[in-house]
Amino acid sequence: MQVKDSYEQFVNAAAEFIPSDRLITDYFRSLAYGTDASFYRLVPKVIVQVANEGEVIRLMALASAVGLPITFRASGTSLSGQALSDSILLSLTPDWKDYEILEGGAKIRMQCGVLGGDANRYLAPLHYQLAPMPASIDAASIGGIAINNAAGMNSMDTYGVMESARIVLLDGTVLDTGSEASRSMFKRTHADLLAGVAELSEQMRSHKALSQRVARKYQIKNTTGYGLRSLIEWDDPIDIIAHLLIGSEGTLGFISEITHNTIKKYPLKASAFLVFPDIRTASEAVMRFKLNDTPVSAAEMIDYYALKVVQHMDGVPEFVANLPQGATAILVQTEAEMLSVLKGQIHTILGEVHDLPLVVPASFTDKPSEYQAYWNIRKGIFPAVGATRPKGTTALIEDVAFHIESLADALTDLQQLMQQFGYDDGVIYGHALDGNLHFIFSQGFGSSEEVARYERFMEAVCDIVVNKYDGSLKAEHGTGRNMAPFVRREWGEEAYGYMLKIKALFDPQGLLNPDVMITDNPKLHISNLKPMEAVSDIVDQCIECGFCERMCPSRALTLSPRQRIIGKRELALLDGENKKAFADKYDYMAIDTCAGCGLCSTVCPVGINTGDLVRQLRHDRNRDKEGVSEWIADNFNIVTKAAKTAFGAANVSHGVLGSKAMGALTSGMRKASGKRVGHWTPSMPTPAAQLIPVNQYIENSEPAASPLKVVYLPSCSSRTMGPARGAEQQATLFEKTESLLRKAGFEVIYPKGLKDQCCGLPFKSKGMFNQADAKASQTIEMLLEASNNGEIPIYCDTSPCLMQLKEHPHPKLKLYEPVEFIHEYVMDKLEFEPTDDKVALHITCSARRMGLEQKIVELMNACSTNVVVPDQITCCGFAGDKGFTTPELNESALRTLSGQVEGCSSGYSTSRTCEIGLSHHSGIDYQSIVYLVDQCTR
Repeated sequence: MQVKDSYEQFVNAAAEFIPSDRLITDYFRSLAYGTDASFYRLVPKVIVQVANEGEVIRLMALASAVGLPITFRASGTSLSGQALSDSILLSLTPDWKDYEILEGGAKIRMQCGVLGGDANRYLAPLHYQLAPMPASIDAASIGGIAINNAAGMNSMDTYGVMESARIVLLDGTVLDTGSEASRSMFKRTHADLLAGVAELSEQMRSHKALSQRVARKYQIKNTTGYGLRSLIEWDDPIDIIAHLLIGSEGTLGFISEITHNTIKKYPLKASAFLVFPDIRTASEAVMRFKLNDTPVSAAEMIDYYALKVVQHMDGVPEFVANLPQGATAILVQTEAEMLSVLKGQIHTILGEVHDLPLVVPASFTDKPSEYQAYWNIRKGIFPAVGATRPKGTTALIEDVAFHIESLADALTDLQQLMQQFGYDDGVIYGHALDGNLHFIFSQGFGSSEEVARYERFMEAVCDIVVNKYDGSLKAEHGTGRNMAPFVRREWGEEAYGYMLKIKALFDPQGLLNPDVMITDNPKLHISNLKPMEAVSDIVDQCIECGFCERMCPSRALTLSPRQRIIGKRELALLDGENKKAFADKYDYMAIDTCAGCGLCSTVCPVGINTGDLVRQLRHDRNRDKEGVSEWIADNFNIVTKAAKTAFGAANVSHGVLGSKAMGALTSGMRKASGKRVGHWTPSMPTPAAQLIPVNQYIENSEPAASPLKVVYLPSCSSRTMGPARGAEQQATLFEKTESLLRKAGFEVIYPKGLKDQCCGLPFKSKGMFNQADAKASQTIEMLLEASNNGEIPIYCDTSPCLMQLKEHPHPKLKLYEPVEFIHEYVMDKLEFEPTDDKVALHITCSARRMGLEQKIVELMNACSTNVVVPDQITCCGFAGDKGFTTPELNESALRTLSGQVEGCSSGYSTSRTCEIGLSHHSGIDYQSIVYLVDQCTR
């Protein structure tokens, strides 16, 4: 059978139990969905999006039957190419999110798709957290963290904290190591495998020199090759199997579920920048911490070049800008339950380094705002380097570890090596307490010379790490394709022979993630290199890490921000019919279904807002509509009146026909019009009542008895959209807002000319930048007049509009959205009487981007004793008018909402358009948080 026929056979057989929309074979999606955070590229022939363990079992058996390689993929944040395939990629859907907290937080059972950051959120109220702390923890899945044995700033990894695991082997067998029944069954059905594992264990234990070498190798972090320590640290072959799977990178089996022993989260912390004159002295300090069991929970090294890169970041101590050449910092943290203990630990730490020269005096801080700023600096090293790299290059992160006694010499050699090979932007930083350091440098692969330089450099790194210092070529980032050619060299022939036998026991056909961990290709690390085509200043610094994906409302519908950028880069490489076909798909999947919310920028290491790219693409596509956009901007009052008329007509029809008939009618009209008629739902707003008589603009601006004044800017959405027809509260938002503000003692001032103005956001979202800027500028001028040149604070009732105005800052204006204003000006003037009703909260994307999450939760908690904030929902996807024009985006973004708000009496937000979709997809009424605050105060 030819290879092509085998893939067709696989797809046809898989289609019998996998829905067609989860079987992907087209080039566009295979490329977009098949790319990971590494600098390699392989395009899968088939991607199957798997929703449960049963599907994984059948697909593994099917691939085995036709002899086709398979690779597993979760978040795709891995850096060494271990989540790539040019064959079959089994990619997890968002369904793998079940978890159970055990023993009051001391343990947690998780399906493999739970994100590490989410697990920590679930554990936080119980004062526990996961032990592994990789930098990617917010975006990486638990399965990925386990299968790569990722660690972080402490020495704890999944291998050391795993309680049990549920494993699927290539033959479809499920082994749950936490179940005695499963273990007993496995012993009966897989006696040969267990015997083979036991034999390897016995052989290694009897080989004293090798077993001692293995033990020494794991005195420091090591993820190079298979975890041979399992063979000497565990007695039961089933436990050996479970621990061999950890760090095996999908080459031995699939981990569908895992249970971790967690660690306590201490309430008190203190951190200090200890700055030494050179990297050698800094290494001496770290060695003392390590060998003397000094009470430091972390000691992160930041070399001179890294300090220079971050010197302009917020929170960086002023002395960093003037440090002498070669100065190196150790960012130290200590944690405790009680303040007296914390102070004692600080004293002990300072005592360890009292005789070492310091560039600046040592000073600890236990203020959360200050030590968090220090750690933000540490996190900012990678983005700072990535943001300054030349176009067309990628920021490579290598990951090595040395025994603590050789750390100083090894790091000095590494610094010199980067300079020798011309990596002048290279920096060294990382988990010095474990001898685990990362070095970052810019690398292009656009020419054979650049590839050859990288190849020579990696040979030199291998020589230093392996031959000179007997360290680890990979400490926590995984072997992958990047280091597979060097595994034999690091471990030697005997140890590598054990790895070959392990692979043969679990995967005799070599179908599980071939070439990862074990390879015969000495050039694998410089093969299938990813092109990084320059396409736009907005996104050219993207390293395709995937940190953005969890925030994106379209991630389960079409593309994530990373995938939009991947597609744009590919478009730049294509031509002719291939380019046209690709572009046609890109229009819908990348441009039409992007909410433009910008939440991707809040977690992007280099701060990229992919929404800005999409808006630019919309601008390019809508150039011929500039005249129409200009007319709308110039006649905004007419347009809003027309919108109110349309809402009124829809409302009357809804009343006459009823929801079912109205839905059928509008659905038919939308289909017949080629989707030009907007999507209708029973949650559609009624037309808003008239705001106020024209002459009242002047009257409200006259002096009043109250010394408190506020300029109230009702958004165009709240001026046109009233409550939904069936909403319990039928007062308009501006009526409720005015009621609340007057209750708090404010004189409410409405700006003159309000009916003609808009913040500009509707124009900006379409890429009509000229009109967006013009309307924003006109609104700013209007507000300057109304606020007496900025003397009076300005309240806008809609978060997205307020954020848009803040992007056109005027130094005199004090602009607030509802939560901000209520926090600062209203809460201390009213008495809150919280309800016991269970209520839902949606934090809008704009509120998140403005950093208001904590304030909005605090305000809701002041109003209700039972607040539900749905998990995994970021932006609602309504995106202004996308809920009308592209309703599938809103539906996908809120696909899990209804189950999470079950039992809630009502829901609250700070954007009227968001509330339309939230109401429809939840089954409860969502309105502005102002309605709840007004209800609960006096």
